[in-house]
Amino acid sequence: MNPDLQNLIELEKVDREIARLSDEVLALPKRIAEIEHKLSDAKGQVEQAKNGIRMQDSKRRQYESEIQSIQSKISKFRDQSLDVKTNEQYKALMHEIQFAEQEIRKNEDKILEIMEGNELLERQVKATESELKTQSAVVEKEKSEARILTEQDDKKLAELKTERARLREGIGEGALATYDRVVRARKTGLAEARSQLCGACHVMLRPQTWNELKGGEKLITCDSCGRILYYDPAHEPPPPAETPKKKTKKKAETEEVRETEAVSASSETEYPAR
Repeated sequence: MNPDLQNLIELEKVDREIARLSDEVLALPKRIAEIEHKLSDAKGQVEQAKNGIRMQDSKRRQYESEIQSIQSKISKFRDQSLDVKTNEQYKALMHEIQFAEQEIRKNEDKILEIMEGNELLERQVKATESELKTQSAVVEKEKSEARILTEQDDKKLAELKTERARLREGIGEGALATYDRVVRARKTGLAEARSQLCGACHVMLRPQTWNELKGGEKLITCDSCGRILYYDPAHEPPPPAETPKKKTKKKAETEEVRETEAVSASSETEYPAR
């Protein structure tokens, strides 16, 4: 195989691995940021629920204070009822007392609603805090794994970049320029040809091009996509198996006559005529 082509094949493998590792290194911080964003959302939900509980507690205290104020009024009305002179005055005070008691029941109902709502919010807070604890552990684990993986990837990238520089030094300027140009345009510079087809764009190669490619003496590019082509005989499909030829009718009849004569001769030998 052409030395430049062999080095280009190795160079593309290195370039692909460098691209993969670079993408992996770039993706790790994004992954951590996504998890931390979820963590921040959980913290926000906990704080929002706690704020809701505090607000409802404040309202409950207001209703409780209102009940105490109404109860004081009822007490005054009852004291006043002892000093009234007429039934109309007494009925008026009883009416005020009944109205005040209704207001107390309304406030008590609101307090009950608040208590039930706070109970639900407290359950939500506990569930969210539990989830928050789990997510915090996941974030710390992910961060630790990301740091380790980033260190490994950075080390591997440094080795690959050194190997890349070495390979590029061993490739002719023309071949390297063609490779770089195609990579910029197509993201990949080489394509394996199989069964007379370009492995990248699947366009049929001309017979002469295919034969020259199999010879491996020079660099050949695809007329369609421009990628540098290479041929690996190990990937060539095996030749089709030979199918047994069918006997012609005349040949079969001839063989049948020969078999009959052979059987007849054998019989004469075993049982000679007397």
